[in-house]
Amino acid sequence: MTTDPTPPSDDPFAGLGEAGERPPRRRRRRRLLFWLIPVVVILALAGAAFWVGSRALQAKDLLTGAQPVAHRIEAAALSGDTAAIQSDLADLTARAHKAASLTSDPVWRAAEIVPVVGANLTAVRKAAALVKDVADSAVTPLATTAATVNLHTLVPSKGGIDVAALAKASATLDSARVALDRAAASAATISTAGTLPEVKSAVGKLVTLVTTTSRTVDSLSTAARILPPMLGIDGPRNYLLLSLNNSQLRSAGGIPGAFAVITADKGRIILGPRSSAAALGKWSSPVVPLSAAEKTLFGDTVAERLQNVVTNPDFTRSSQIAATMWKQASGETVDGVISLDPVALGYILKATGPVKAAGGITLTSQNAATILLSKVYALIPDTAKQDVFFADATQRIFRAVTSGKAHPKALLTALQTAMEENRIHVWSAHADEQKTLATTPLVGTLPVSTATASAYGVYLNDGTGAKMDFYLRSAVTPSCPSAGRQVITVRLSSVAPKDAATSLPPYVTAHGYFGTPAGSIATMVYVYAPPGFTGRGITVNGRAVHPLAATHEGHAVLGFRVTLAPGAHNDLAFSFTAPAAAAAGITVTHTPMVVAATVRPVQGGCGS
Repeated sequence: MTTDPTPPSDDPFAGLGEAGERPPRRRRRRRLLFWLIPVVVILALAGAAFWVGSRALQAKDLLTGAQPVAHRIEAAALSGDTAAIQSDLADLTARAHKAASLTSDPVWRAAEIVPVVGANLTAVRKAAALVKDVADSAVTPLATTAATVNLHTLVPSKGGIDVAALAKASATLDSARVALDRAAASAATISTAGTLPEVKSAVGKLVTLVTTTSRTVDSLSTAARILPPMLGIDGPRNYLLLSLNNSQLRSAGGIPGAFAVITADKGRIILGPRSSAAALGKWSSPVVPLSAAEKTLFGDTVAERLQNVVTNPDFTRSSQIAATMWKQASGETVDGVISLDPVALGYILKATGPVKAAGGITLTSQNAATILLSKVYALIPDTAKQDVFFADATQRIFRAVTSGKAHPKALLTALQTAMEENRIHVWSAHADEQKTLATTPLVGTLPVSTATASAYGVYLNDGTGAKMDFYLRSAVTPSCPSAGRQVITVRLSSVAPKDAATSLPPYVTAHGYFGTPAGSIATMVYVYAPPGFTGRGITVNGRAVHPLAATHEGHAVLGFRVTLAPGAHNDLAFSFTAPAAAAAGITVTHTPMVVAATVRPVQGGCGS
């Protein structure tokens, strides 16, 4: 055995070749590590990408497939098909939980920070969590109520509604409402900016589904909460029903030409005899104290004749006046007031089908408004016989609705349309019920502005003293001609025949009795501005006029009366000064007419 006589060196560079190079083997090992580390990282990233990508595809398929299942559950719930609900509910729940599981692991969350790809993954994860929350917190409890609360139980049958079933389901519906409201709020926060078209489309459909379902359940929950007490679950209730006639306009839709008392007891609904509003007569002074603004805008007569109570566009105030009149006339205290017009009755006839009225006249959804608001005056010239016809027609339509003849979905659609067009209003004398009604279009409040839109009201009141408003048309155009100035232009047009003075019955034209030439239409126009706005003035066809002005319940109001000959039109421009914080948008609430007013969108932004 030989040994190396060379002693170990203390030189740190010992063993290196020239220029401090390492031996070839060590260089190869270093180069190998240099290339191996990136390869491992790339393979890891590729594996993660494959993992996330495959899970994303699975989640997408699950969420896309969940949407038609949810639609089927909604349809089955409304129809009360509990067997179909249970089958589809199991499918929806499984899909929701699987999609949420696929999109919530740490690898997925880490991938969300990757540019471009991350936005898609975040949107899909939030959508999956949303579906899971809806399936667990809303759909599952709703499925348990489907047998007792559905389209069939929400509409009258055999003279009434099963209020006990509604009351029993109220707590479950309210819980589902809270869950869906939470889901709708979460859905609104899901950003699809920078996502793929497929992701944007799928999330958009999901958000729409959750939002519409939330609104449906909100309505169901409100109905289950308010209908039982209002329909007499705790004892009989009485309501004053006002039949509005749009051929003689008032702010809320038309003159209350007739009224009746509806009694509700344990869900059973009975319509009492119909009477002409004129039969109540005229009070010698207002039945309630009036504000200075009410006296300026409407005069004492708003609280002296039932025909004029809805001249005030605030239906709560109108109802309180009407209820006071009925109390003084009959001694009876009503629990609320309801109003509706013949156009709404036409919508309801879509659900019930045609109704045969007196005199061989058949009322349909197509002709009800025309017959009840116009043709009847020519067909039945005698006013007393007209009242008999109206009473008979009202009773027949009421029986068609309460007997169960109406198609449930069509009836609810008709009522929804009428509510959206402000053709049905309801006021309750019970504070807790009125608070709930205030969350619905039924309440008939003055316009309410939002953070994005200033809300105006355009209200028309007949000055002819007859039924000529059947021939009146209205178009509204909001504009912002300069900073801080907003203008509501109302074009009123008469489509009355040129020979209206002679071709129409005197009962329709008033025959000049109240000072308006026969065949012409006189209209008082009020425009309510949002609180904080101030009135500037009015022009009619470009000419400045002296307006009626007041501040009513915090709203600046401008008013002016115009008269239209047959075929004529007038342009009334109502100008207001907007505060600096005014919203960029404008909305307009309009008096419901025979033919709905045209309300054009504001061009551009109006923010000050």
